[in-house]
Amino acid sequence: MRKALVKKAVTLLLLLTIIVPGCFVRYYDVYGDNKQNLDNANNKKSDLQSEYDKTQKKLDELKSQSNDIETYLTQLDSQMSAINSSLDEVNGQIEQIETEITDTEEKLAEAEEDVDEQYDSMKLRIQYMYEHNEETYFALLLNSESMGDMLNKAEYITKISEYDRKMLEKFNDTVNFITAAKIKLEQDRETLVVKQEELTDKKSSLELLESTKKNEMASLKKNTQQQKDYQAKIKADIKAQDNLIASIEAKIKAEEEANKNNNSNNGGSNNSGSTKYDGGAFKWPTVSTRITSPYGDMDGRTSPHQGIDIGAVNRGVSGDPIYAAADGKVVISQFSSSAGNYIMIYHGDGLYTRYLHASSLLVGVGEYVKKGQKIALMGTTGNSDGVHLHFDVRLNGVVVNPWNYLSK
Repeated sequence: MRKALVKKAVTLLLLLTIIVPGCFVRYYDVYGDNKQNLDNANNKKSDLQSEYDKTQKKLDELKSQSNDIETYLTQLDSQMSAINSSLDEVNGQIEQIETEITDTEEKLAEAEEDVDEQYDSMKLRIQYMYEHNEETYFALLLNSESMGDMLNKAEYITKISEYDRKMLEKFNDTVNFITAAKIKLEQDRETLVVKQEELTDKKSSLELLESTKKNEMASLKKNTQQQKDYQAKIKADIKAQDNLIASIEAKIKAEEEANKNNNSNNGGSNNSGSTKYDGGAFKWPTVSTRITSPYGDMDGRTSPHQGIDIGAVNRGVSGDPIYAAADGKVVISQFSSSAGNYIMIYHGDGLYTRYLHASSLLVGVGEYVKKGQKIALMGTTGNSDGVHLHFDVRLNGVVVNPWNYLSK
């Protein structure tokens, strides 16, 4: 009998040696993978943050360049205003001089006409006096009452000749004066025209420079918007990475707790350990009660089904609500290639529930949910053959029968 007991003890120890290390290896491997995933996620976040900082530096440089161009454009605008003002003044002066030249030309034409008339009159008088010189003086002698009267008349004739000469000189002087004035006005106009051309050329140069700078500004604005869009994408990626990191950290923590609880209860049954949940305490996790694959089902499987598959109310139609089976904290809310969109909730005392293949997740890691709260929508994401909810329960890291906690 004693030998039989010893043999049984040895057999039990061997079984523990095989089974228990296997459990430790399984948890260690998962934990190690998640630690690696966490390192990878943190490294990726660091790379994203570095890229975000580079983009911000580029944006600062673009802003500085934009400010410089804005200042330069303001200066160009000031210079352009000064040139336009000078051009207005010069154009006004040219217009005034051209008016004065027109008036002067009219005066000159009148003066030249007076000169011609005076000259023609004088020529006639000289011709007449030349042709009738002897008769004139003879008539002067005959018609004079006295010698004094004759001398007075002779002096009068002389004065007429002198008057013609002086008038001709006066008119010529007027013509010369007006001609000189016209020349001076034309010279002034030419000077103003040259100045006008210089200002116009300078204005054209400034307009070309302004156009170039405005094109540079437009290019900077376009580049700035592209950098902002890129930075916004990086920011979104960083936020997504933070969520992933939080999810992995929660998963590690959950697995550490499960591992710890599993180690402390290694010798007990699957349902051992304290829990505030009794059979039937969980709320049914969706509106449909149509079970498409029960717990432990082997149909078409290489290992027993670890949960309950519940089909949609309307076959193939996504969107049925998925409810939290009990109060708890969301420790996983993410996508995986096999489970699709899925959620894991920790209810305390080493008890977890999982909800797989959802079309949409409505709660995030770290949120506390109440029993019956809508947490997701039914779908067929991940490794799924149709629209359904896979619901399973884990106690101390070990899959247990959900019917221990459920009632329809």
